[in-house]
Amino acid sequence: MDVFFAYLLIATSTPLFLWKERRTLAIMHIPVVIAMWAVFISNMNADFGIVGDTIFILAFVLNVFIAHMTVFHLFVVPFFKMLKNQKKVFR
Repeated sequence: MDVFFAYLLIATSTPLFLWKERRTLAIMHIPVVIAMWAVFISNMNADFGIVGDTIFILAFVLNVFIAHMTVFHLFVVPFFKMLKNQKKVFR
């Protein structure tokens, strides 16, 4: 639970970092963060059993997927575009 809470704090700040470069991705990330906080708070207040744990894990997995897609779009795609442009310069 502590690891999830630490990740939740980091995930909450992610839309702020994305806002300037990838605004649509940041807007898509905001409902997921809200859902993660709602699931976290509801899970801390009451035990919903297997359904609550499943929703909790699904929210976490969805946020991890969005975070990895964000890293891919922010860093990997521009890196390969830069490499592609460098090959044209050397030819």
